[in-house]
Amino acid sequence: MEIGNLIPTVILTLPFVFVLIMAWIKSNEKHRSNQLKAELYMKAMEKGETLPENLFKEPVKRNKSLKTGIILISAGIGIILFMALNADPGNYVRRISAGLIPFCLGIGYLLIHFIWKKQGIEDEE
Repeated sequence: MEIGNLIPTVILTLPFVFVLIMAWIKSNEKHRSNQLKAELYMKAMEKGETLPENLFKEPVKRNKSLKTGIILISAGIGIILFMALNADPGNYVRRISAGLIPFCLGIGYLLIHFIWKKQGIEDEE
């Protein structure tokens, strides 16, 4: 295999290797956290102490639909403006359509936010 063919192969595989490494790190972090909690529980049981009930509960994850929606709409508008200004005179629709994807996703997130707000579901502001 030539060195000229090896470089693109390495460059293309690096993102996948990075994802695998990050997943491995996250998995080890979770395992270590569980191990420390088990050790704490065992030491407390040996000494006859009681632990707070909420010590082992996972924190509640709050949704950020309003913030995400605004960011996606802004990104979509930015892409649309950038593409419109750099487009060929007869090719506006094709270029502008690239910004419609994040724009529509942002509208969806805003809809979710307002529907949840109406139903009383908590959303992080």
